[in-house]
Amino acid sequence: MNSWKWIWRTTAVSSAAATLLLAVGFGYGAKELVFPSANRIDAEASAKAPLTERTPSAEEGNYRIVSIGDSLAKGTGDTTGQGFARRTAALLDKKSEREVRFLNNLGINGMTTDELLQELEEPGIQYVLKEANVILLSIGANDLFQGGAALQTGTNNPSAAALAQALPAASNRLGEALERLREINPSAQIVYLGLYNPFGDIESLRQAGDEGIAEWNAKAAERIAKEQNMMLTPTFDLFQRNTAAYLSFDHFHPNSAGYQRIAERVVQGLE
Repeated sequence: MNSWKWIWRTTAVSSAAATLLLAVGFGYGAKELVFPSANRIDAEASAKAPLTERTPSAEEGNYRIVSIGDSLAKGTGDTTGQGFARRTAALLDKKSEREVRFLNNLGINGMTTDELLQELEEPGIQYVLKEANVILLSIGANDLFQGGAALQTGTNNPSAAALAQALPAASNRLGEALERLREINPSAQIVYLGLYNPFGDIESLRQAGDEGIAEWNAKAAERIAKEQNMMLTPTFDLFQRNTAAYLSFDHFHPNSAGYQRIAERVVQGLE
């Protein structure tokens, strides 16, 4: 009889202890639901945050490169498919002790300054740009030359009057795009690719092209000089006397050798 009493008492004590443990665990769980800890809040906020608001995870000492803009940013005309952006990354990888990561090429054939401004409002584009610490930008040639249509169609030649009419509004949009890039990524080095005259070896188009490009580059340089971590890489002189050597078959985009020369210029500026 005494053994049965002992068994019942032991069972009662065990049940009470289990009930108390369950109550404590429930209370802690309820507290976490109502008053979650700081670490939990941070973890959940990071998991649920939109991609465009996340902080880049790559080390600050590394190069994280993105290119954006027109067909030059994309690399059209380069038979290897690298363009100046990937060539820049490859050169930095050879010359620098820092790790080099090429994140994405956002270049689009035919893009104008107006289309770039629209592109910069896309959340996915903003996310990629925020991950970079070097942003390579090429834009403006399609605003002034309609992607080489003046040469390819034989119409709408880039006269001085036509360039003068197109230049002010396009130049203002370039300034807006640079400002927007800086808002999206306040700390990245922004490298703008200065324009060259693809018609420099065509007598009827040389003077108008040279004058329009010179004015464009001067306005761009003036705007860029006002900003921190922003620079213009000149290309005009590279093509001025070497058009045949550095232009592709379409006589508008650089060829592989032309993109390589541009990449060398960009790297010189970054070092």
